[in-house]
Amino acid sequence: MPFSIILFSVSWLVFIIFSNKRKFFIFSPTCYAAIILGLATDLLIYNYPLWSYPAKTSFQNLIRVYLDDLGVYFVVTYLFLQTLPKRQTIITVGFHIFLWTIPSIALEGIALFTEAMKHGLWWSIYYSYLSNWILFASFYLHHRLRTKYAYLE
Repeated sequence: MPFSIILFSVSWLVFIIFSNKRKFFIFSPTCYAAIILGLATDLLIYNYPLWSYPAKTSFQNLIRVYLDDLGVYFVVTYLFLQTLPKRQTIITVGFHIFLWTIPSIALEGIALFTEAMKHGLWWSIYYSYLSNWILFASFYLHHRLRTKYAYLE
């Protein structure tokens, strides 16, 4: 639980300091999609425990879920979109995704090391790394499609 509280606090502090708030309405729909996806995976792991976050009570587990979904997922997605390269090619976006998967997987490694997270069933850090690529690519595509077809003024 302390790991999730610290992660939530640090992520929002980073958001307050580094985010470009003028682009909030451009980036936030994709961030909300990330939150919904996070809540969906929380339901998935409840019934099919690929990973778990040890907690003493169900209430602590619920708080941890909300801290991750409303903090980390929103902030990471926002900053990922904010730092997209100006010239977006497959190579530049792929490299950008690669750069964002490094701290993401490192953070999971810290969570595993401190036992704030445990892998279950067949899940491993390798699947987490692959899923990070899929997630960041999905967020990029969602953002691109949304900004291309939405009325933004």
